[in-house]
Amino acid sequence: MNKEPLEDELGDIVKKARTGLGLTLRQFSDRTDIAVNLLEETEAYTYKPSDAELNIISRELVLSPPKLNDIAKGKWYPEEYYPSPTSPNDELSNVIMIKGNIGSYKVNGYILIDKKNGVAVAFDTGNDCRKVLESLKDKGLKLIYIFLTHGHFDHTGGLMEICRSTGASIGLPEREPDIEIDKDISKGVFFVRDGSIYKAGLLEVMAIATPGHTQGSTCYVTQSYCFSGDTLFAGSVGKAYSTAGYKTLLNSVRTKILSLNKTVRIFPGHGPATTVSEELMHNPFFPTEVFS
Repeated sequence: MNKEPLEDELGDIVKKARTGLGLTLRQFSDRTDIAVNLLEETEAYTYKPSDAELNIISRELVLSPPKLNDIAKGKWYPEEYYPSPTSPNDELSNVIMIKGNIGSYKVNGYILIDKKNGVAVAFDTGNDCRKVLESLKDKGLKLIYIFLTHGHFDHTGGLMEICRSTGASIGLPEREPDIEIDKDISKGVFFVRDGSIYKAGLLEVMAIATPGHTQGSTCYVTQSYCFSGDTLFAGSVGKAYSTAGYKTLLNSVRTKILSLNKTVRIFPGHGPATTVSEELMHNPFFPTEVFS
């Protein structure tokens, strides 16, 4: 099985941190003494900085040098956490990953199952209503809720079709900008608030507000899992909505997600799954000394 690539490469990480700090390429060049064209090429994946340059870049962007170096050189990849089809008793076999795409861009949605009661809840749509509906039908599941992590179209594509077909209620983050909902299913819409707990059969899901990628970005956690949307990726974070949002985003991840039990599996909106432990050890946006 081929490994799913990390959502962000070196260039993505550098650009997210630079723009998050409000630095233009010229300003960043002046701070690092690295030529503007080399910084542009770094962000475009066409230039590989030397170890010395990576250390300077890391320092100026408040990133962890060893963690950034490992990602730049392909030395780290999160352990695979998806269940095997041949291992039905695997503890993760109650998580169905919906792999959708927009052209060549891949997006993840998830379905969490209570096998005993035949019910499920979904997190985003994977931009593929057909796969969601087929997965529910194949396993004979009734979808109770579909929770949105935020309102970007790649996470909500097919939402109306899913809700019409299943009768599931839609949980919208309360601070998220307006998400257009068709009138015929609007009665099943409710606003998700920070700290609220929702139950479906044996499933118990808590919403945690994690603003930064968008103002209303919300993650959903159980005792074992965190469905993080675009707040946190394996080895990276989502793009902040502004420079103020960048600071908020890092604080959200640090205080709301990386404070969870280290064994909690993180299922992001793009890229491979990871764990709290892996992110503490390998995510360059969070220097180790912050947690010492």
